[in-house]
Amino acid sequence: MKGRRLATLVASLLIGWMAASQVGIYRVRLLAGQLLAAVPDAVMPRHFSVLPPPPPEYVGVWEVAPTEARRRLRSEFGFRRLVRAYFHCYDREGRSVHEVGSYVYRPDGLTSTHQLHVRLFPTADGRTELWCHWELNANVSPIAHLRRQGYDPGEGERRLRELLANEPISAADDGTSRTVADD
Repeated sequence: MKGRRLATLVASLLIGWMAASQVGIYRVRLLAGQLLAAVPDAVMPRHFSVLPPPPPEYVGVWEVAPTEARRRLRSEFGFRRLVRAYFHCYDREGRSVHEVGSYVYRPDGLTSTHQLHVRLFPTADGRTELWCHWELNANVSPIAHLRRQGYDPGEGERRLRELLANEPISAADDGTSRTVADD
């Protein structure tokens, strides 16, 4: 009986992953974030809460649309989609803006000691905000990762700007005001 349950679970996960890949992992994460944001924080376990991105992680605006940013991060710069990450959303002029991509770059592959985690947010005019940090790789050091040991937004920005050196990334946002509270 246990073998059948395990097989069913594995098959369900594979089918779910294939379906999510077809509609876009970011769409599944976006929908999940929007649904979870509707649940009061008081009843939501922290790891399922939708959090504002930490202000020190803000890098700037990449002069490409989110669709293009997602495609290029993967195909040109070696980033991977990051499914297993907190959901993020912030208020921009009274409107909730949810992340539309969570990506990771590991310099030495899956077992790198550290990783560059980048989040994408759409701007009001169709460009892409970049937020990032450098951190320990959760695949290698899960407990230290959760404790935020090695967490460094400044190093993340430096590495992201180095990777995207020839890309148009402005230091300023798109001119709209943004309210992001520290947690």
